[in-house]
Amino acid sequence: MKKIIIMLALSLFAATAVFAAEGKVVSVADGHATVEMGSDAKLKKGAAVKLNGKAGKVTAVEGTKVTIKAGNAADLKAGDEVKVDKAATMQGC
Repeated sequence: MKKIIIMLALSLFAATAVFAAEGKVVSVADGHATVEMGSDAKLKKGAAVKLNGKAGKVTAVEGTKVTIKAGNAADLKAGDEVKVDKAATMQGC
């Protein structure tokens, strides 16, 4: 019984694990920040993300550059290091 509970807990943790990456702000305009991400950042247009902990949405992806609309984008400037987290979404139930 313990093994079943442990396996269930581990599978639930794996399903809710989130993507997190760091990048450098290239430009900021009209509430949108364009961030240069590494080649391993696999974000898609329309994805819900957090930009330095604040909710945002990916509006464009061009190569390794990701444009994010977020409330805190105006507080950023070119050259700033930022953290981009893919927002976890609950499915089912």
